[in-house]
Amino acid sequence: MLTKEDTFFRKVVSSIKDIEKYPEMAIKPFSTIIIYLLKLLLILTLIATLTSIYVTSKSINSGIEYIKDELPNFEYSNKQLKFNTDKEIIILPDSIIDKIIINTNDIENEKIEKYKDEISEQNSGIILLKDKLIIHINNQFIDYLYENIDNNYNINNLNKEGLLEYLTGSNLIMIYIGIFVLTFISLFISYTLSAIIDIFALGIVGYFTALILRIRLRIKAILKITIYSLTLPIFLNILYVIEQAIWGYNVKYFEIMYISITYIYIISAILMIKSDLIKRGQELTKIVEEEQKVKEEIERKEREEQEQKEKQEQEEKKEKEDNNQKNKKNNNKKDDDSKEEPQGENA
Repeated sequence: MLTKEDTFFRKVVSSIKDIEKYPEMAIKPFSTIIIYLLKLLLILTLIATLTSIYVTSKSINSGIEYIKDELPNFEYSNKQLKFNTDKEIIILPDSIIDKIIINTNDIENEKIEKYKDEISEQNSGIILLKDKLIIHINNQFIDYLYENIDNNYNINNLNKEGLLEYLTGSNLIMIYIGIFVLTFISLFISYTLSAIIDIFALGIVGYFTALILRIRLRIKAILKITIYSLTLPIFLNILYVIEQAIWGYNVKYFEIMYISITYIYIISAILMIKSDLIKRGQELTKIVEEEQKVKEEIERKEREEQEQKEKQEQEEKKEKEDNNQKNKKNNNKKDDDSKEEPQGENA
């Protein structure tokens, strides 16, 4: 059964405010620490995914309103898309897509290249043409022919009313579920890879910092300390993700702050270990001194006992000699008295 010290949230609190416990954390099994890191990343991924869904839902709702009120009627059939207008349509949505250009008329390739140049100036964009869809993302253009979309998704006919009907009710819920799953998986992989890179990079820096401070720590222990040091930055990242979703404010040097806080924790933990080693060394010195004092006291008592014993033996020996001499004198006296006794008639 888990104790209070073993619970996840207890570890979170200790990792943030109890740096003096980092030396104890550094000797825990690596498997336990990896599980702790994965839980942190899962929480971060879940919050980031939910906020992404929140932002996406706002964009989808805005898009539905735009389609309903402003977008001209269109019809998709025979693997071709046609809008009821001869003019190009440019949409600048307030979402993850920066620009959308629609022109379903018969146009030259030069015009298409011009649209691509316009879209390339943005982070992301979409070009809707008569026979294909062009998506711009990560500085790349991807072409999707309506013919392939028709074959893969079995969409034969579609118009404005059908699209609006599709974007309501259970279909919209399924869209959100699909977005949630894809976003969660992609973000978790991204956060995990980023965390692994940060852990090894900061672990190496922490290892050499420990050498500079004349502390020999195993790289394994440094990596464990680094994982726990990521706790506060990860929770700050969670708050930053929420803040971006609600207010959209970007912190310019957030990544630098993220790394700096982690490094401060690592340095603090290393200094704590050094202080602990110095303290243990002082305690060991005191123990040695106390042992030396005890040893000297024992030797002193042994000497006193030996001297006492020798003195007692000398006194006993002297007393014995005195007794022997006394007995000898008494015996000599008896002999002298026996010689002085009268004999014969005079007795």
